This record gives sequence, structure tokens and C-alpha cells, in this order.
Amino acid sequence: MKFTKMHGNGNDFILIDEFKSIMVPEEKKSEFAKWICNRNFAVGADGVIFLQSSKVADARFRFFNPDGSEAKMCGNGIRCFSRFLVEKGYARLGKIKVETLAGIKELEVNFDGNWWIKVDMGKPEFEASKIPAKREVWGLDFEFEGKIYKLYAVNTGVPHVVIFVEDLNLDIIPIARKIRYWEIFPEGTNVNFALFDGKRFYVRTYERGVENETLSCGTGSVAVVAVAKKLGMAEKAEVFTKGGVLKVEIGERAFMTGSATRVFDGELSDEVRKSFGIIGNGRN
Repeated sequence: MKFTKMHGNGNDFILIDEFKSIMVPEEKKSEFAKWICNRNFAVGADGVIFLQSSKVADARFRFFNPDGSEAKMCGNGIRCFSRFLVEKGYARLGKIKVETLAGIKELEVNFDGNWWIKVDMGKPEFEASKIPAKREVWGLDFEFEGKIYKLYAVNTGVPHVVIFVEDLNLDIIPIARKIRYWEIFPEGTNVNFALFDGKRFYVRTYERGVENETLSCGTGSVAVVAVAKKLGMAEKAEVFTKGGVLKVEIGERAFMTGSATRVFDGELSDEVRKSFGIIGNGRN
């Protein structure tokens, strides 16, 4: 079975083409995602994307985390998905629409020697019920190892907490995991640590489902600027992550622009294909 490896600013994904026919049975998708994302025993990735046909858009975006859970949206992932969609001939350069569990997303795909994808990320949601959170999380004090952090929550397709810090040289994992699993967030949350120098943001993100820090998070970068705008800091800016730069603009809706890189195409062995009940050869 063919697959394609791509990344958006170092946030890497495995794409499976199911546009014409389903390759991995629905009941096997979660188990398959856990296996193929493993960096020691399989291909390795921050998530698996299934490209499927749609009755309401150019294509349907399905995203599974390395823990097997299905996420509603992934900002870096949907850019990779959109480039792949155009390269396969399922859509043309320019404006396209993609069906996701977070609604229909409108994107603009351009190629000038490099691939650039602008994503309409929708309207950031700050209400507790839409994050979801059991109470309002806006400037909420959170104590960890004797230090107080102020938490700001927003949903930019998936739930995020934003914490502004003066120094990003810290171990984000212990505090991020405490917040990610805090009972106030019934579905868990992603956690972003951000530093603002007056012009640009520098961001590190712990991602729910990956359960670790990733090199970049598209929805997380949007979350940081969305919170910053509400705090009167900035409404558009470049966001620097470990994996690269994203451009984010926040108006009534949020827009994110970034690249998408196709790394390699591969093929799973017959042994693996049979173990997951994968149908056909899935020619990408």
C-alpha cells in the first residue's frame, strides 16, 4: 500500500489516499494510526491523514493522532493535505474547500517554486462551553512548583491553552501535561508557551494526542495570536516555531499561511497490509 510522508514546519504526517476507495477499514483506523506513527517500529509521524471524497467540498480531511484518537482539525496537517490534493489532480491551484470535523475550511493553494497555503481557520472561540472547559479560563492563575502561570483558553479548531512567558528556555512537558489532563478540560487541551518581542511571537507547543512537544502546531500558532489580539498585543504577526515560520492574521476570522513539504513516497509491505485488513494497493 502506497503512502506519502509530508511535513508542515517539521510537524510530520503520513497521508493515505482514500479518495477513490477506502484502504484502511474504519474499525482499524485507530489501531493503524497507533502503529504507523511509531518512530521505532513503523514509519513515524505526528499523525495520519486520510484523504477521502466529500459531497460538500473538494475533499474530506480525516486526522488521527499517534494515540489513535481522531482530531477535528490540524493546521499544519491541512496545508499538507491541500498540497497533496492539488498534486493528485483532485483540485486545482487557487481556492479549495475541505470538509473537516471542525466544519468546512476554505484554503488558497499557491505555487511559485515553493508551495504556500493560506487557511481560513474560522472564528476563534473563547466561551468556556465551546472550548470546552468547565469554567472560564481567561487569565486564570495556575500554580506549578511554586510558580504562578496565567492561562488563556481558546478553541481554534481544537482546544488550546496559551501561556505567555519571558523565557522559552524551560522544560514545558511537566506543566503542560498537568494542564492537558486537568479535569477542567473534559476533552483535554493543547498547551502553548509563547514569548512576544513586540513584533513576532516565538512558540513551543505540547500537543494532545501526540502527548509531547512537536516542532510546530498550526492551530496553536493561531491560538497564540488570537489570545494576543484580545489582550491588545497584536492582531497579525509572524509566529516562529522550532520547525519554521507561520504568518497569522486575526480579524473576525483567523487566517494562517505557511508551507507544505513533500518528503517521500513509500509502500507498506504485504505483511503489514494483511495484518490491518488493508484493501487493494492504494496507488498514491
